[in-house]
Amino acid sequence: MRYAIEHTTRFQFDQPSGHSIHDVRLTPKPAAGQRIVSWRIDGPGKRSEWVDGHGNQVTTFSAAYRHDSVEITVHGIYEHSGADQWLRYVETPTLPAPFWLRNTGLARHDESFDPVIEGLAERATDAAQRVAVLHEVMERIGKRIAYKTGVSTVDTTAAEALARGAGVAQDHAHAFIACCRRLGVPARYVSGYLRNDDPALHVGRTSHSWAEAWVPGLEWVGFDPANNISPHGDSLRVAVGLDYHDAAPVSGRRVGFGDAKMSVDASVRIVD
Repeated sequence: MRYAIEHTTRFQFDQPSGHSIHDVRLTPKPAAGQRIVSWRIDGPGKRSEWVDGHGNQVTTFSAAYRHDSVEITVHGIYEHSGADQWLRYVETPTLPAPFWLRNTGLARHDESFDPVIEGLAERATDAAQRVAVLHEVMERIGKRIAYKTGVSTVDTTAAEALARGAGVAQDHAHAFIACCRRLGVPARYVSGYLRNDDPALHVGRTSHSWAEAWVPGLEWVGFDPANNISPHGDSLRVAVGLDYHDAAPVSGRRVGFGDAKMSVDASVRIVD
């Protein structure tokens, strides 16, 4: 199956800026059975490539001239074959699994998550039962946090989403990660792409979010709580982090005054 991606991120400034810098974490990491047919990232100004501390490929655009808007685009085609039960990656981990237990950021956990993971702590320590336990966590998150747009922001924490009982894929991923870490299971945030031409899937007109948890013997296994599925070949990973801020598709800073508005539109569709 082959998929086409058209993804545009635009920043509009109230007042012109003399210099802006934008970091783009949108270079894919294909799993076994996936292949990147073509991929292009375009943006303004000087371009540089580097790898961050989490192992993500970063493209940085530096626009050192007067401007009042920035547009960054991604055009890509990827495909997958086979029927793996989960996405498997041939890579050397950048960081040890215990690093991903850190209780920090938007996925910070506290006692409010205890009812969600009730009765699962002992089973979670058993490697043979861990996948089943994590699927149970994913189902419980889906029952407690309804998929609803417009009720959260990129700064909403897992605890806030759980208390509100509604959110989008980012919120589901953060809540799942918080539960995993509270159980002593290393987990991390994933940003990537999933087709948004299927109304049965909870995917917005943006990139998608899910989570990965560490399972001894299997290593990183993906979980998509917003859709209550294990990501398969149609889910394309581009970045990982402790939370959204570490793996944000596009982040920026600028010299100047006034506000900046960001708009995003992404299309991920089957082409053949």
